[in-house]
Amino acid sequence: MPADTPEAPGSVVGAPPGFVYVARAPFVNHVGPLFQATSDAPGEMTLGLQVDLVHTNTMGFMHGGMIATICDSAMARAAVFKLNRRTVTLRMAMEYFDPIKKGDWLTAHGRLVGHDDDVAQTECLVKVGGEVRARGTGVFRLLRAAK
Repeated sequence: MPADTPEAPGSVVGAPPGFVYVARAPFVNHVGPLFQATSDAPGEMTLGLQVDLVHTNTMGFMHGGMIATICDSAMARAAVFKLNRRTVTLRMAMEYFDPIKKGDWLTAHGRLVGHDDDVAQTECLVKVGGEVRARGTGVFRLLRAAK
């Protein structure tokens, strides 16, 4: 669905082709809106965001905590959609390479790297215009089967 449909919150700038708005957990919906790629392989999840003023710090760059939130969501969803198990974050690390600015369209590509019966290991690359701006890694506890 396009970003300007009633399902997308507020005055959302449209996402590029190949992305749709998907409601998520209450916190993520509050800080979004996040859009989801329509063509990810199992074990992968690509999320997109048009960076707005609310996502920035006092220097006008995207806040690092917001970048981490998107990575966390992309990595968790990559594990959920491959393993059909809900997750909670056990550990997450971020590396920030270059600033992301208001108006940028970013993608966060989460990927399941490995797992056992209890935990999943993931990584995420955050890109603007194909250029990597941040990288995250995460370890997630695997809970019951997703419904």
